[in-house]
Amino acid sequence: MAVLDAALAGRLVRRDEAALAEIYDAHAAAVFGVLVHLLDHATAQEVHQDVFVRLWDRPEAFDPARAGLRAYLLVMARSRALDRLRGARVTVPLHGEDGVTLPLPDGRPSLARLSEDRARRDCVHAALSGLSGAHRETVERAYLRGESREEIARAMDVPVGTVKSRLSYALKHLKRHLGEEGGAWLD
Repeated sequence: MAVLDAALAGRLVRRDEAALAEIYDAHAAAVFGVLVHLLDHATAQEVHQDVFVRLWDRPEAFDPARAGLRAYLLVMARSRALDRLRGARVTVPLHGEDGVTLPLPDGRPSLARLSEDRARRDCVHAALSGLSGAHRETVERAYLRGESREEIARAMDVPVGTVKSRLSYALKHLKRHLGEEGGAWLD
């Protein structure tokens, strides 16, 4: 893998767009998987694009002797996500204009938010339970573990076309059962 990573890095330095496409195909799902755990969906998509644009802009920053390409991209994604989270922090004044100490806001989610999250989670679990074991495993590998279709095919010992078919079927099933809001999560 290190030899392949070094070859791809060399092609990137020479501005080979096909190398970027290969890297994206192999690692985009894993990068997005990391980001979506840390950020909201829209911000995760922005940072996801930023990670690959940065790789294209500064391919020499990747050193195959230090780490594999996937590890490099995942660390960069996590770092960019944390930068976004830090930048989004709101500072709260500790004292009002009259000098009286202001109460600090409670950063914990409200009971209503926790209830909504639990209901959403239960709905997703119910929709997933309606899939066969093979379809469910394929979805979990692709969306929760961030594995590429090729990695899933090797791990499950099936052709890549079977993985694509299972994902297509499973996503249609999930969109039907989750409705409009659930469909938006899956896009």
